[in-house]
Amino acid sequence: MVPVLLLSSLFAAAPTSPAAARDFTPGLRDLIGIGYVNDAALDETGRWTFFEHPEKTADAPGLNCSGFVLAAAQRLLGCKLTLAQATHDRLGDSGDESPLGKDWDFGFDLVLNLSEGLARRAVLPDGTEEIAGQDGRALRGFAIDDEKAWGKVLPRLKPGLVYLASMSRVRKHLEHHHVTLLLKDAEGRAWFYQTLPKGHGHRLDLSSPAGYTRMQKMFGPGIRILIVEVEPPAAAPPLRASGFRGQ
Repeated sequence: MVPVLLLSSLFAAAPTSPAAARDFTPGLRDLIGIGYVNDAALDETGRWTFFEHPEKTADAPGLNCSGFVLAAAQRLLGCKLTLAQATHDRLGDSGDESPLGKDWDFGFDLVLNLSEGLARRAVLPDGTEEIAGQDGRALRGFAIDDEKAWGKVLPRLKPGLVYLASMSRVRKHLEHHHVTLLLKDAEGRAWFYQTLPKGHGHRLDLSSPAGYTRMQKMFGPGIRILIVEVEPPAAAPPLRASGFRGQ
C-alpha cells in the first residue's frame, strides 16, 4: 500500500488552462446535506417520491444513493427519464426469478440508462474502454482500495464532463449495490459525491489525502468501482444551485 504521506503527490490536482471546460460543481451545491431516505427519488416532474412506489408523494425532501445520482443527472445531463426508464433492466437478467438476484445489476443499469444516447466510456487505470455490448459481470472497473489505480484515473478526469459510477461487491451473488458520481472542478480538484444510509448527501475531495482517506474508510475490501465518463449534451441545461421543488 502507498503510504498516506505520499497521497498528496500521487493525487495532485491536474493543472487546467484558462480555457478550461465548464465547472459543474456549483450546480450540485444544494444536494450537499440532503438527508438519506430509503428508496427516495426526485421524479422528472420535480416531485419527491419513491422508486418502488412512484404513486406516493414523500412528506419531505430526501434521496437514496440512486435518487441522488438521478437528481444530479437531471441537472448536469438534462436527463428527463421517468423513474421506470431510469431503472429499466437493460438485459432482462434481474428480477424476482433471476438466479443472479433481483437487483444484482441495478447500479450498473442506472448509470447506463442515465447516460443513454450520450458519448460515454469506462475510465480504467490503463485507459478507457467502450461500454457497448458489456454487462455488469464483465465490466466492474477497479478495486476501490487500489491507490495506484486511483493515481492513474484521477488525472484523467476533466472539468466539463460528468463521471457516473457504480460500485459492486460479491456476497451471495455479485451485486452493483451503490452509485456515486465524480466531477473535476476548474481548479483541478476531483470531487466524489454520494449519500449513504443514516447520513446525507456529501462530497469528498479525492485530490487531497484527507478526502481520499475518508472515502477509503467508508468502504470495506472487495468493492470495485466502475467510473463512466459522460459528455453532457451540447446544449447543456442551466445549472441551479438551489430550488428543488418541494424544499
